[in-house]
Amino acid sequence: MKILGIDIGNASVKAVEIESAFRRWEIHEYYEEEIETGSDPFLATRKLIERLPMLPDRVAVALKTSCVTFRNLQLPTRDRKAIRSGVGFELEDDLPFELEQAIYDYSILSTSGQSTQVHVSAILKSYIEDLLTKLNQIGVDPDLITTEAWAYRNLLNKILSKTVKEKPIMLVKIGNERTILYIHWNGYPILSRELSWGGKDLTQAICRKYGIPLDQANQTKKEHGFILPSSQRAQAIAEQIEFSDTLLQPLEILVSEIKQAKLICKSIAHEHLSQIFLTGGSSLLPGLLGFLEEELQIPTQSLKGMSQLAASGVSYSEDTEASFLLASALAISLIGTERSKTINLRKGELAKEIKSREISYENLKRPLKAVGAIFICLMLSTIIQNQVYKSRLKSSELQLEKSVRSFFGQISNSAVRTYMSSPKVLRETIKKELTKTKELTMIYAPNQRSPLLFLNEISQIIPKDVVVDMMQFNVGSAVDNVEMSFLLAQPQTADKLNVFLNAKIADLKKSELQEIIKKDDTSKKWKITFTGKPKEEAYGK
Repeated sequence: MKILGIDIGNASVKAVEIESAFRRWEIHEYYEEEIETGSDPFLATRKLIERLPMLPDRVAVALKTSCVTFRNLQLPTRDRKAIRSGVGFELEDDLPFELEQAIYDYSILSTSGQSTQVHVSAILKSYIEDLLTKLNQIGVDPDLITTEAWAYRNLLNKILSKTVKEKPIMLVKIGNERTILYIHWNGYPILSRELSWGGKDLTQAICRKYGIPLDQANQTKKEHGFILPSSQRAQAIAEQIEFSDTLLQPLEILVSEIKQAKLICKSIAHEHLSQIFLTGGSSLLPGLLGFLEEELQIPTQSLKGMSQLAASGVSYSEDTEASFLLASALAISLIGTERSKTINLRKGELAKEIKSREISYENLKRPLKAVGAIFICLMLSTIIQNQVYKSRLKSSELQLEKSVRSFFGQISNSAVRTYMSSPKVLRETIKKELTKTKELTMIYAPNQRSPLLFLNEISQIIPKDVVVDMMQFNVGSAVDNVEMSFLLAQPQTADKLNVFLNAKIADLKKSELQEIIKKDDTSKKWKITFTGKPKEEAYGK
């Protein structure tokens, strides 16, 4: 969102643009349009708006301090309806004009116990109407019309520390034809006064003293002007003292007004001013800070508001700081948590209406063409993709049908259609066929652990010189188990046989030799039984 704060002065129109997004904001740019001598300031405002790269989303302007009055009221209630009624009641007695002719707005400053302190600003309705008429004629419809005092209040609350704000401070803005004295204390304004005095008075003093044209006097003031504080007069030459004294005479008016404001501050806050901040184009006059500090006995310095507002660490020149303070103060009044509390005198029947913008075909012509081109491209892409997908789908269906017929062999067309329309049925049928095929394979496939293979392997590892008779051969009756019984002609053969069988049988165990004598044979023989688990290599693997 682009927010523009506009300061319509007497010599130029200044504006500060702030870019705000996702609760973050940054000063984006600042602009200035000089006002030609005798020209309408609002024409310069129009020129400034016209040269903006993009129109702002929101606009804030300020009313001149001389047109506005404000009060800080202490009301014995915290109820919002009662506060609204109380503000109106208090203003009826305080305003120098009828309440019906006025527009006012208020903001709650603080609450304590059952009491509430509010800041109220009021102005004649005719001033707002006149300002809106002039702004609308140049195509500006402001979202915020506030007071200079409230804009400065928002700015100082953002850039000053809590410790500094606890003491009364004064902001002196020296413009070309008018000067604003603003006193800030505890985060809110306690005095705001406009003086019909400014840098032009210094220019006229030079013009009268040296008899030169006003334009030349103004140029002399900007390029060579200076003020000599009392501490520096002893080192200056006569011409320098004479020039400085020329400017000191009109400056006495400013000093006198500041001293009066000091007394008012003391009576309201019961404290002395702690600091004075200078701003405005004429505040850059060399020596002015030192002169005011010596005359008033109050620390005085220039206010660098824009540099302190810049989150990115950007530093602005002294001239920019002095010239664009009010414009930046107006812009920040429409951001952050304070925007809901901002004094806005554009209200009631003069409140900004949210109107729907008229639809212009010429304005929408190019965007509509772009949208149309994008839509056509999207439709063409969709149609082409649809044709490609249809072609691929048809090819996949034909391939699937071919695979189904190849897998099942002789199959009817109705069965093919059933399988094609129901992948679940096809998947289950294929699973059944595969299971059946695996079972048949297991039945007809050669037995890799055949007892004959085992017997053949055993017969090969027993040498021919070892004579044995196999009485019993049992392999496969139990899983991974073998049992063999032999008749030996010599008992010593048992150890040899044990060595040969150990190569093919794991966990080999042998029984005790059992002597056997046959009735029809006088020779002796011995029986031995071996048990264990056949190894894989026992089957010739």
